[in-house]
Amino acid sequence: MVTAGELYVLTATVMTLVALAAALPVLRDIVRDGRERLRKRPAPPVEDGDAGEAVDGVRCRHCGTVNEDGYCEECSRQL
Repeated sequence: MVTAGELYVLTATVMTLVALAAALPVLRDIVRDGRERLRKRPAPPVEDGDAGEAVDGVRCRHCGTVNEDGYCEECSRQL
């Protein structure tokens, strides 16, 4: 005979496999969208290479302020 514990494990396993089967198409679409976004991503900010001016960092992607990160504090507050 099948004990209650074995029946519980079987039920939990079947439910897990059904949930995984339902989630696989969604996960596949998420991966495809992520790859597409990586391909379409704009170029990273370029460090300012002027010889006459010493720049420690990169320019803000939005307003052009020189800083250490991709966005300045003012622009990141708006995000």
